[in-house]
Amino acid sequence: HVSSFCAYVLDACCLLDANYSNNEICTQYSLRIVYSHATMSLRIATLLALAASATAFTAPAANGASSALAANIMDTAAALEGVAVVWGADGIAVGKEESDFKEFNGFGKFLAAANAAGLGAELAGPGPYTLFLPADYAMNAYTGALTPEVIKYHIAAGKITSGSIGADIPTLNGQALKYERKFRKTFLNDAIVGQQEFGGAGYPTDVEADNGIIHAISVVLEPN
Repeated sequence: HVSSFCAYVLDACCLLDANYSNNEICTQYSLRIVYSHATMSLRIATLLALAASATAFTAPAANGASSALAANIMDTAAALEGVAVVWGADGIAVGKEESDFKEFNGFGKFLAAANAAGLGAELAGPGPYTLFLPADYAMNAYTGALTPEVIKYHIAAGKITSGSIGADIPTLNGQALKYERKFRKTFLNDAIVGQQEFGGAGYPTDVEADNGIIHAISVVLEPN
């Protein structure tokens, strides 16, 4: 339609040429029409190209999309970044500020102990489970034996978020973790769920995995 319209206008210009002796005016007018036609065609082609690109890059509609994280509790815990530890008062002797970063307090030692106790496969199973995961500093300070029963005392059946803790929690050990709410903190035995360290570093809580959830803690839990 655009081409037909422009051709019609150009024919009209030729008719005008018979009545007006100034051919330059008609020529300039014709060129403006041709230029307008080319410009409009370019714009249309650009819009069509953009529309095609948008269609090509439109994500297909989700059909039975999964929310799986593709990582079980063991895998998720192994990839979990440790708690940032600052020097504190010990840093003064070595020329550090108390708030200077020292190292990460990771979680590999408990995971190794769980594998050694034969519980790694269970934590990688269907679940769901809740794991109260001691950090490496806690494992270093623990002087007891890391028996399978001690490891099981850190695992509860079901997915228990930190905000839903409001009572004692039975564990796979057969004994329950004792719940207390004091100092505006949630305690399970001697562990604080959601503990904050000096300098603002916090122990991760509500870390999602395919088969459960993880709460990092600063102590090893001991059965009665």
